[in-house]
Amino acid sequence: MQNKYLVKASKKLWFWFWTQLMNGFAPSDLHGNYKRRTGITIDSKYDINNENGQIYLLVGNSCPWCQRTLLVHEIKHLSKKVKIIFLKADVEHGEWIFNTKIQGCIRLSDLYKKANKKIIFRATLPILISFVRNEVNILSNESSQIIKILNSIESESKYQALNIKNCNQKFLDLIHNSINDGVYRCGFARNQSAYEKASKNLFAALNEVENSLKKNKGDWIFGEELTYADIYLFPTLIRWELIYSKLFKCTEQELSNFEKIIEWRLKFFKLSNVDNTCYDNEWKKDYYKALFPLNPNQLIPVLPSLKEIMRLES
Repeated sequence: MQNKYLVKASKKLWFWFWTQLMNGFAPSDLHGNYKRRTGITIDSKYDINNENGQIYLLVGNSCPWCQRTLLVHEIKHLSKKVKIIFLKADVEHGEWIFNTKIQGCIRLSDLYKKANKKIIFRATLPILISFVRNEVNILSNESSQIIKILNSIESESKYQALNIKNCNQKFLDLIHNSINDGVYRCGFARNQSAYEKASKNLFAALNEVENSLKKNKGDWIFGEELTYADIYLFPTLIRWELIYSKLFKCTEQELSNFEKIIEWRLKFFKLSNVDNTCYDNEWKKDYYKALFPLNPNQLIPVLPSLKEIMRLES
């Protein structure tokens, strides 16, 4: 039989190490609630159509905030105006790295330094940047601002781009805070109280989205027109069965209970090129391997592919 004092001491030591790891991955407030850091933003009067340099969107294919920006890039057919650079996750060091050197940089943190941007927490994606001669100018690393900047670009594509409309800011904040951030508040909660609060807010917000879809009677959250609300919601809900319900303990209800949301998700997935923004194999690898505090043995569960999940819903 194990010594009870040894077991107790081991638990305390493990919890201390776990806390230090969590502080690096996911900062929290004094009550144990996950708290996302704010990033770099540009003046709201900025017009990207007047930009002189080459515009690049830097993204990682496992990041939901990056997928927001990729969705707008694909839906608006912006490949001629904005070049995409994919970075890969360095799981061992917990940062993003380039596949080939960009402006002499191999790590994203080096690019931040080159742009003379002080990193308050850590170098994050997505980033919208411009290169003028040899100078790096970070326009924004806040996905909510980046999608609006991208949506304002005058497309020269021969393809008919869907219009993405603005919508009620209060509803956008609900999706952002209670659903997009909400799944992380569940997964990164430091105690039972913080977790239960996050779960309650998450599923209450999902119910509001479900009711909006029932009331507005269209393909999208606000009816017939695609809005930022749809762009915000999709990256979180397309990861639900593969990541959030398992790894982040979003288990209060099954997503399949929300019939209108499931219908909406499938319609969105079938939009032109949206599936090109979905990298389910990379999601599983990066989430289950990188988030060590949530999955210490780094086992990747046996799960259906995203296409199989979507096929079952068709």
